[in-house]
Amino acid sequence: MSVQISNFPETNPGPGIKETYKGLEIIRYSPCGAEICNVDLSKDMDEETFQAILDVWHQNLVIYFRGQKLEAADQLRFGRRIGVLSEIHTENFVGEDPAIMYISNVKEDGEYVHALPVGEMMFHIDQCYTERPAQATILFSIAVPETRGNTMFVDLYRAYETLDDGVKAKIDGLKALNVYDYDAAATHAAKELSVDAPQHTQPVVRTHPVTGRKCLFINRLMTWSIEGMGDDDSKALLDQLFDHIENPDFVFEHRWQVGDMLMWDNRCTAHARRDFDPEESRIMRRLTVLGDKPT
Repeated sequence: MSVQISNFPETNPGPGIKETYKGLEIIRYSPCGAEICNVDLSKDMDEETFQAILDVWHQNLVIYFRGQKLEAADQLRFGRRIGVLSEIHTENFVGEDPAIMYISNVKEDGEYVHALPVGEMMFHIDQCYTERPAQATILFSIAVPETRGNTMFVDLYRAYETLDDGVKAKIDGLKALNVYDYDAAATHAAKELSVDAPQHTQPVVRTHPVTGRKCLFINRLMTWSIEGMGDDDSKALLDQLFDHIENPDFVFEHRWQVGDMLMWDNRCTAHARRDFDPEESRIMRRLTVLGDKPT
């Protein structure tokens, strides 16, 4: 399969299935993803409602709330209820709080001033190049293009569970090197890798700390090599797994509207961004919630 997201077929989750769970009105999609329809995140919520939201999140991997009118403080309050927020230490990327990052193509004096402003992004897992990758990423949409710019999420549980037993036996216990270096990611050539690029090894297969389910924990953008394997064998195995992961049957594609707040479970999904018109504004306010050390 091509690594170009532009060649990835557009997916349609269909109308979804309407359900009620502990007072929450939900539209559940396949293979993952759920809209929660009757919650105003600008208001405080009781513990029962919050725990029900977490249940729906763990069951569906990706949840979103339409039509929200949220200040940064509202988003921060929700994120901190989940866990400790990661702080951003990159110049110009931060917002009102050290935990806020703006993903935006807005320019000042002709220059982009925020993170990841334009273009498509291959499937990846946030912060997989760190010792404790994010457990959750929370995006709030402030401005979105009229078309394109969708975010796709792949169910890494399903990707693992649909492997044949021989492949599962081969990869269980393996570790892979994950590297944050967008400039070298297209070729994954070691000679092009920055010596300062953040990197960390992670298990190829991890166990989710809440659900106890196993999932793949690799991604085409940031996973470079398998520990203990030669370059050719490592590349062949990773390409086989990447092609398996990037199966449209495993993907939920979110079409953004202004006022969406969306949260995905970074421990069992990978995500990708489709390209969009750089002349149309796309502004997202992002938080990440610190996770545990994958095992």
